[in-house]
Amino acid sequence: MSASPAADAPSAVTARALIERGELSPAAYLAACLERIDARDAEVGAWEQVDRERALAIANNMAQRTSALLGGIPLGVKDIIDVAGLATRFGSPIYANAPVASIDAACVAMMRFHGAIALGKTVSTELAGAHPGKTRNPHARTHTPGGSSSGSAAAVADGHVPLAIGTQTAGSILRPAAYCGVFGFKPTHGIVPLTGVKVQSETLDTVGVFARSADDCALWWAAMTQTKFSALDLDSLGKLRIARIRNLDKLASDAMREAIERAASILSAAGATVSDVLLPAPLDKIHQVQLAVQRFEATRAYTPEHHQHRSQLSGTILEQLDLGAAISLVDYRTALALVDHAQRVAEQLFNDYDAWLLPSAPGAAPPGLASTGDPSFNRLASVLHTPAMNVPAFSDAQQLPLGIQLIARRHADTKLLAISHWAYSAIKARQR
Repeated sequence: MSASPAADAPSAVTARALIERGELSPAAYLAACLERIDARDAEVGAWEQVDRERALAIANNMAQRTSALLGGIPLGVKDIIDVAGLATRFGSPIYANAPVASIDAACVAMMRFHGAIALGKTVSTELAGAHPGKTRNPHARTHTPGGSSSGSAAAVADGHVPLAIGTQTAGSILRPAAYCGVFGFKPTHGIVPLTGVKVQSETLDTVGVFARSADDCALWWAAMTQTKFSALDLDSLGKLRIARIRNLDKLASDAMREAIERAASILSAAGATVSDVLLPAPLDKIHQVQLAVQRFEATRAYTPEHHQHRSQLSGTILEQLDLGAAISLVDYRTALALVDHAQRVAEQLFNDYDAWLLPSAPGAAPPGLASTGDPSFNRLASVLHTPAMNVPAFSDAQQLPLGIQLIARRHADTKLLAISHWAYSAIKARQR
């Protein structure tokens, strides 16, 4: 077990306030991030490319932008998302000599518009699949950081940057956030544009963010939605109704089951009504439907790699693409019909609950670097298109993070951010 990541790195909201008041310059903040990267990334391996000189030049010329929503905030970008002036390599040797991108992905352009500084590209697993990259878990170098947004999660957890973006198709934001002990927010599907992102599944892919607080996630969400940022309003939540989802309990470790029990108890004591819920059909088997849709669409999205560069693909991703190629169009359409049905059922269930509570992962980050872990607990929110948040609330006996997951109905993103902040505060107050 190695030393834990630094907890004293300022959050995006804190840094933004300091910059806006003139107490911290963008250049000084960026220099501190670069110093941290220089000191730590040889061990953590979160970065594919660091655009040091360009980022410093931008920071040194930001005098007129420090009041912008993300003014002076350094940003990590998963290496399946285009950043102008940097190559996008998708975690694959196929793209080792890829030319630099001439234009930002839409989501990066939106963040730049609001003053963020794109510091570089964070490591992605191969083609955002299950074959790991070089990143290690900042809490324990011999444990997986999760995937596929492994570099983004580790960079935030280890204090390299306050914000980093990634994508989720099954569990690529929630799971690495849980394993690395940071907030990971996957918003409602379709709100953040995918232009300039290598899409694996049009039905499922969602751009999300890693941060050190729910407020930081809310700051990013304000930039993505062109809305005004304000501190999360907890007073407006009222008496919360939370459903503790029990369908996948058998997949959770003893430590994770205990963490969920403690979370339910604490949130109940803090004023929420927490009810045990077994999701009905087709939600009880929806993870299988999600996997079928992902495989079918990924195989078609990755046709050039699958057919023209097979020898450069790992056995892990080849197996998944071959399985996807065996799914018929009839079966795919059946799966899509089940997705539509499941989404309507979920919408009805959310009439009775403000949020669903379940694990973000089966347990803490497992040892070994050959696997990115099990996304079973994350497929639900991905296929339902609902917003979901990992709340880094607990640790196991080895002091490895255990994350709880909160899910809200579609387009209730701002409410989920507030619930997540409230839940984290309630749990941490009980742990003091």
